[in-house]
Amino acid sequence: MSRTPSLSRPVRVALATVAMLGTTALATTPALAAVPSLVLQDSAGTTVTSGDATAYPSFASATLAEGCPSGAQDAARLSVTADTSVVVVSATISTDGASPVTVPMSSSFAEVVPAGVEAGGATLTLECLAVRGGIPVTVVPAATLPIAFSAGQWSISGTTMPTPTPTDASPAPTPSPTSSGPTSTPTAAASGAAATPSSSAAPAGGPASGLANTGVQVAGVVGIGLLALAAGTLITVVRARRRPAAQD
Repeated sequence: MSRTPSLSRPVRVALATVAMLGTTALATTPALAAVPSLVLQDSAGTTVTSGDATAYPSFASATLAEGCPSGAQDAARLSVTADTSVVVVSATISTDGASPVTVPMSSSFAEVVPAGVEAGGATLTLECLAVRGGIPVTVVPAATLPIAFSAGQWSISGTTMPTPTPTDASPAPTPSPTSSGPTSTPTAAASGAAATPSSSAAPAGGPASGLANTGVQVAGVVGIGLLALAAGTLITVVRARRRPAAQD
């Protein structure tokens, strides 16, 4: 019968020490700092992740839920960095230490990206400021968003790029009922109504109807018969008169 060998005392002490140190490290490790989240909204306040890069503005506003950091809580603004150029794309608004901070967008991406918005990208930044005497003395990039461009559309990098919608698409024109073109009155055949033959209609030079045609034919036959009968009677009378004259 085999026995499982037990761990030696030094090994057991080492394992217990490692476990104790690991537990102590987990207990004393500070929580990871939350990454500031910059959320973009449309004019209705709905969160958006893409849109028309040529629109003015390209989106309505940007909100930093965590607010500005200590030491830069006097004001906030938005800027766009592209091709080494940095352009402020919003008004500088007063924050007064308020949290969260919402900054309206005041420009179009197409106006501030030197390479255009058919391809490429840029970085949107919400900057928090410390202001002294109306002049910014401290500018802190509180949160950033990477923006990608494609065919005149923008999207937050890592999200689905919207399908471009043609701006010149329009519905086909509807013909006006007052058009000066030729008009026609629908006939019975065109409107689907069954045509009813008229008893008074007849082809030019022909009988009025099949019944009238039959009557004409009968009248002709009767007339011929009467003429034949009259001719036979006349012949009989003439012969009868000739017989007595021949005997005399």
